Amino acid sequence: MGIRARLLVLAVGIAVPLALVGAADLRRVWQSNRTQLDESLKQRAELAAVAFERWLDAQRQPLATLAAEANEQSLRSPQLADHLRHTVQTRPYWIDAHLVGQNGESLVAQPQGHEPPPPALTEHLLSEVQGRASWALATDRTRDEARPVFALAVPAGEGAVMARVDGAAINELFSDIEMSERAVIAVFDSESRRLYRRQTTSEPIDPTVNGMPLIAALGTGRTTVVEMESPYDGIRRVYGLARAGDTNCVVSVGIPSSTLYEPARRQLNRHVMFSLIALACAVLAAMLIARGIVRPVLRLRRATQEIGAGDLAARAPVSGGGEIGELGAAFNRMAAQIAEREERLKELDRLKSEFVSSVSHELRTPLTTIKTLTRVLQRGKLSEDEQREYLDTIAAECDRQIDLVLNLLDMSRIESGAYKIARTRVDPVEVVTACARVEARAAEVRELTLETDVLPNVPDILTDREALRRVVCSLVENAIKYTPEGGRITIKAGAAREPGSVEITVKDTGVGILSEDVPFVFEKFFRGRPAPSGRSMKDAGSVPDYGDAPGVGLGLYLAHRIVSQLGGSISVESPPSGESAGTAVTVRLPIWHGDGGEGEKSEEATNVKALTGS
Repeated sequence: MGIRARLLVLAVGIAVPLALVGAADLRRVWQSNRTQLDESLKQRAELAAVAFERWLDAQRQPLATLAAEANEQSLRSPQLADHLRHTVQTRPYWIDAHLVGQNGESLVAQPQGHEPPPPALTEHLLSEVQGRASWALATDRTRDEARPVFALAVPAGEGAVMARVDGAAINELFSDIEMSERAVIAVFDSESRRLYRRQTTSEPIDPTVNGMPLIAALGTGRTTVVEMESPYDGIRRVYGLARAGDTNCVVSVGIPSSTLYEPARRQLNRHVMFSLIALACAVLAAMLIARGIVRPVLRLRRATQEIGAGDLAARAPVSGGGEIGELGAAFNRMAAQIAEREERLKELDRLKSEFVSSVSHELRTPLTTIKTLTRVLQRGKLSEDEQREYLDTIAAECDRQIDLVLNLLDMSRIESGAYKIARTRVDPVEVVTACARVEARAAEVRELTLETDVLPNVPDILTDREALRRVVCSLVENAIKYTPEGGRITIKAGAAREPGSVEITVKDTGVGILSEDVPFVFEKFFRGRPAPSGRSMKDAGSVPDYGDAPGVGLGLYLAHRIVSQLGGSISVESPPSGESAGTAVTVRLPIWHGDGGEGEKSEEATNVKALTGS
């Protein structure tokens, strides 16, 4: 899986659970709020039912009083008729009142001459009050279906006292209740027919429609809350339903769902929308971040492939900061180092080839000379002086071969860790004098002046005598090699400017070294080019130019490694063009203190660990 896919999975994996947790929490809050709203609506319906029940009691009370009087007097008593007339006159919403006999006939009616109630209604009420031995309530829709009338009956002797009341009277009960837009309050009788309905709008209502769906939702319970579409106007409302005591009437309070639930629903929808927006933003951010990461990585991969194909000049574009920019910069540094190393490897390969060529030349030339002179000697017919001269030449070439082989052996021993030194107390003046004496003949042959410059009171040093002698002699041989005829070579010994050490300097008046080659003169197989000056090696005539100069580039390398293992240091100074010609190589070694340290140990061997590039 790539970086882009991983970031997308990460973004979705974070955003989706957060959105789900937020939605679940909001749903929990919504359910809690809905429960509270439902309970509140249920309480409103219960209060309205209690108020309706008490109002019915207030309407039933005069009938109960008349019924009590009827039990004490005859139903045809004039006093009872007067009381009935007075009661009807003081009740503005009462349509009429009747004293009904056992067979349902109207014995007394108020107001007189008013149309009597339907016989079916009378019979139904008599049956109810006689069967229940209590009062009864029924709806009369014979007058006007759009304006219901309800009738109350109270048992009186073997008959009943009955009154018909206009359903509009209920409006007085609920007129002071403040209702929200499209809210409704209604009262239904035991047959689910509407007795009263009040709503904030004046929309027409179909009188033939009943409230059966609402009553069915209540069932046999006393209270409930239900959300449904109104059977009257088609508006979806949340209804609180409550049964009004023993009347079997049901009071409903309905509030539109858009008013009661919609704010919470809108909040839930907003949360869902914001969650989707957050998810989209997270995905977009992941894609942008992935693009910001993947594109540099792809360019980096392309640069890597180009370098792998051999184009060492390829570089990764570095734009911006941060870790990606640092990675690109680090890659470019690595590429530059690889290119530089490749150049160095090419140079080393060239040096190796030159080394093989030089070694072959160094071996072939002396052997050719030895072979030629040996055959000349075998023929005889030479004077004694000629024989001695040829033998001296053969000896010198043998020494040259021995030095080359020793250098190669020393290099092998140093790099394998088998070269051993034994540091003791050594007189530097003695070593300088010995080297001057050994190299005097070679300097004389090249018509050079070899001298020593030893300062007084040079302290003894802690070193390996033989190793130091080889280093100094090697430096003198190099100076002889690159110094033209008539030049001067000086071996100087004295206390160093740095306390605690002695300096041995080999200085010549030769052609010098190019300043850009000086940092590399101690590297293996490196042969410095002569510095351009007024007196070059080629002009001098006695020393071949760089391409033909003797040696394989191991002298200074071995000198540097040996001096380092002796605990000292070595440096080269070659003045730039235009200044006094020549090269000075200085070896610094620590002074022997005579404190029972290493200098007092008898020939203790120390393995030389060859460190690459030291």
